[in-house]
Amino acid sequence: MSRSQLACAIGNTSSAFVRIKSSGSGSYVVTACKVLPLGTKAFEGKKQARSLKKILALTEEWRGEALALCFCPGAYFPLHAYFPSNAPKEACEDYCRIEAAHFLDRPEEYLHDHTAYAGSAVKNNLEKHLVLFYHAEPFKTLSIGFSERHPLLFSGSPLIPELHHSLSIKEKTAFLDLENSHVALTVANKGKLEYFNCHPVKERKEAEYFAIHELQSNPIIHDSAIQAGGYLFDKAMTSLLEKETSCHVVPPGLPDGVLFSGRDGSVCRSSAAVKAIRTAVMALEN
Repeated sequence: MSRSQLACAIGNTSSAFVRIKSSGSGSYVVTACKVLPLGTKAFEGKKQARSLKKILALTEEWRGEALALCFCPGAYFPLHAYFPSNAPKEACEDYCRIEAAHFLDRPEEYLHDHTAYAGSAVKNNLEKHLVLFYHAEPFKTLSIGFSERHPLLFSGSPLIPELHHSLSIKEKTAFLDLENSHVALTVANKGKLEYFNCHPVKERKEAEYFAIHELQSNPIIHDSAIQAGGYLFDKAMTSLLEKETSCHVVPPGLPDGVLFSGRDGSVCRSSAAVKAIRTAVMALEN
C-alpha cells in the first residue's frame, strides 16, 4: 500500500522540504521538493516570525500528514556516558536528562539525541552512548510550529537519520559535516555508531585542518567513500582533502530506491534536501 511522508531539514544556510511516497516494495518517489535560502539564523531574532511563516507555508497543502523534522545546529556539545545495556527508550531519556543536569549550566535550554556505540557493552552490563546536546532554539519553536499542523514522527539532528541511512550500505559509512562553525565526523556501520567527533572552528583554515586530521587519524574509513556536506563543502575542499588524505570524498548520498517524479533531480541533491529525504525515508521505515 502506498504511503506518504513529509520531511523538512533546517540547514546552516538553507532549508528543504520534501514529500515522498512509498510503494511498499523498497522504492520511494519524491513528489514534492523545495529548497529555501533560509538557514538557522533566519529563524532567530526579528526574522523568526517571517521565516517561520514561509517554511510552514510549504506544507500547508498537506496539513495533517505526518512530518519528520531534521535540524542542523551550529554547535554540538557531545558527551560520552554509560547506560545499562538494552535499556528501554524511556529510561535512556531519563539518563540523558540526568547527564544534562551535570554537564550543562542551563540544561533546559538544550535538546539532545543519543545512541549506543556498536559493540560497546562491557562486563557490568553497561554500554557506551553518545549523548549529543545542542541549543534548543530556534528548533524548539520550529517543532512547535510544525506540530500544530502535523503529527511529528521525528524531531532531531542528522545523527539518527545518518545511522539509519548506513543500514543499506555494505561497508562502513563516513559522514563529514563541514560547516563554518564546526567540523564533525560520524562513522556508522549497518545502523550502528562506530565513531563521532566534533571540532568547533572559526575560519576555513581551521576547518581544513580538523577535517584532514579526522580523515588521516581514522584508518577504519580509509577504504570507504567519505560523504561530505555543509557550507564549506566545495570543489576546493574536496581537492584538498583527497590530496592530503588519499580518501575519496563524495557529495551526500541518497537512500537506495529514491526516484524523482517529473522533476529535475538536481534540485533535490543539495545538502539540506538530501537530509530531508533521508529523514523522510527513515520515518517511513521505522
